[in-house]
Amino acid sequence: MELLKSKWFWIAAFGLLFVASLDLWAWDWTEPSVFGLPYVIIYIVVLETILFVLFVAFARYYWTGEGDE
Repeated sequence: MELLKSKWFWIAAFGLLFVASLDLWAWDWTEPSVFGLPYVIIYIVVLETILFVLFVAFARYYWTGEGDE
């Protein structure tokens, strides 16, 4: 669990998620896929789920509140 307390791990994790959210590869896709939704919508839902999990883990393991006045 020492990895989850590293500042550089969180910088890399949120940075990679940001880069993955730049969906330049699917800019003009409109074909339906699952439940009639375009692939881009499914991709964004997956990214938002990953963001939620990352933020919960960040708040639990890194954001300890040590050093508060």
